[in-house]
Amino acid sequence: MKIGIIGAGLSGIIAARELARQGHDVELVEKSRSVGGRLATRRIGDGRADHGAVYFTVRGEELEREVQSWMNANWVQVWYADPYPRYVAINGMNALAKRLAEDLTVQLNKRVENVQVEEDGTVTVKTDVTTRSYDQVVMTAPLPQSFELLGSLVDQIKPALLRLVYAPTFVGLFECAGDVQIGADGILDQELVPGVLKIVDNRQKGISDTSLISVYMEETWSEDWYERPEAETLAEIERLVREEVGDLGIQSRQLKRWRYAQAKDVWHEPFYQVSHHPIYLAGDVFLEADDPSGRTRFESAYLSGLRVAETIEKNMDR
Repeated sequence: MKIGIIGAGLSGIIAARELARQGHDVELVEKSRSVGGRLATRRIGDGRADHGAVYFTVRGEELEREVQSWMNANWVQVWYADPYPRYVAINGMNALAKRLAEDLTVQLNKRVENVQVEEDGTVTVKTDVTTRSYDQVVMTAPLPQSFELLGSLVDQIKPALLRLVYAPTFVGLFECAGDVQIGADGILDQELVPGVLKIVDNRQKGISDTSLISVYMEETWSEDWYERPEAETLAEIERLVREEVGDLGIQSRQLKRWRYAQAKDVWHEPFYQVSHHPIYLAGDVFLEADDPSGRTRFESAYLSGLRVAETIEKNMDR
């Protein structure tokens, strides 16, 4: 069975690993130059800065077993525990994504333009470079992007799912002189100046040899500033950081804009099949029905990828 997975973030990678393990011909199609999605790390000078997922936590037994194997392989480590462990990837979150995708077939720098079902039931995925045909397709991009690719098929999706809205997020990345100190563990995320969600020192976090500060902005602030010029936005983030922690000796600055950082609501199923077609939607917005957290996170992305792969395999056995 040939299976195409659109989007090489965590959900896509986990689904691909599971389906490949079952012996299927699996191919990840990714528009970016690297796998990982929001498991994103940027090299700045001699250091590294995560600018997507800050850390991840574990609630369920399945991910707990997986994380234990990652720790044994020296892929992840505990950053701090208050009151439960916050895990980070050694050398940055993107390094974990690359390790998980190491043995998979990945088509990078391929932007999907259209997904359609042919008369024989196969699914055609047209990219800006080529056209591929698959027996099954899993789409793990943020839902608004997936909906755009489905064309008229979107009419067969439940209206409630179509109404899910995503919030943007800005992340300021600041290279600082010397060794700065951001809280006891390298993170401030409580009672910050309005607009600032988190301030993270990637050196204290253990992924950078130099002091690189990642500043995550609140949802409402990011929405208000989303259309403003980049230089103006970055200057305002820097001003707010100085107001919170004082002078950091900032030497360089960069800005990351996440258009679909987090869904404002969730879908209480681990994936969604587009009508009777062999097309599935998956990702962190899809939570298991008994998930007590009610929010998107690393673990929901992991479980969504796992569950959609299990279901595809089960359907093939019928």
